[in-house]
Amino acid sequence: MSAPFPLARLVDLASGLLRRAVIGRVPKLFDAAYYRERNPGVARSGLDPFLHYVWFGARQDRNPNADFDTAFYRRQSGRTRLDPVRHYQRIGAAAGLDPSPAFSTSLYLARYPDVVSAGINPLLHFRNDGRAEGREAAPSPIEPDRLRALDGVAEDHILTLPDAEGGRFALTLLRHAPLDPQAEFAPRVCLQLCVDGVEYDALLDAFRAFETGAQAAIALEIDTGAGPHPPMPTQLLAFERCFLSRAAGGRTLTLGYAEARVWDLRLKRPGVAAVFPGGSFSARRLAKGEDWSTG
Repeated sequence: MSAPFPLARLVDLASGLLRRAVIGRVPKLFDAAYYRERNPGVARSGLDPFLHYVWFGARQDRNPNADFDTAFYRRQSGRTRLDPVRHYQRIGAAAGLDPSPAFSTSLYLARYPDVVSAGINPLLHFRNDGRAEGREAAPSPIEPDRLRALDGVAEDHILTLPDAEGGRFALTLLRHAPLDPQAEFAPRVCLQLCVDGVEYDALLDAFRAFETGAQAAIALEIDTGAGPHPPMPTQLLAFERCFLSRAAGGRTLTLGYAEARVWDLRLKRPGVAAVFPGGSFSARRLAKGEDWSTG
């Protein structure tokens, strides 16, 4: 008697069949392995990765590959019938939209006319052949001021709060925090916050009070589910020359930093609102019902 077919495999097959029936083929710009790795819940759910991206991931600004910034692209395209990846492949590239701050569609095509002649999507060409051939990708000229702080920052070192899991989080400034021997060095860590004006000012005041005071710690709890909040980041904290560690399954990030720059993203041309000396900082996503004061 043959062994029973694993249930997880049946779920995978059924999900793939559903994706093919509803959406069709997976676009070549979608990196399923990358998407599963960055979104472990997708692998556990058994849902086809591209189906998850179309139905959920794109709305949550999850990225389909290491060279495509969903949130950045959606700010250019606006609301569309297609998900960002298929929109860029079918419409956006021809319209001169850029898939990320690090890649200019029009400049890549202008620099390499053979890609134009071949009719290949420029980002797909760069990922499959251009990078290995030593071809250069120019930064996007779109939103240069808004994203300047994010230039060259690894995706793992950029955190946006609140995220798709909920709207409550705790931020803590620490006078002295023990250095985790497993901490990793990062030239810059960026924390993007979707906060209202009162919360924006409260965090800025906390940094100022911490700089001039003698408190061991200053903590703020922010609940963006308590009322209307901006859908896009309004404040960006750029921490320079950091040692960072994660705990509680990635829900808590703690870092020591040499300098902190607070960016005001509410302006038409965002800029640095304040600069503060080094210290320690913790950001923690709060689970439903969790008290911010608990570890």
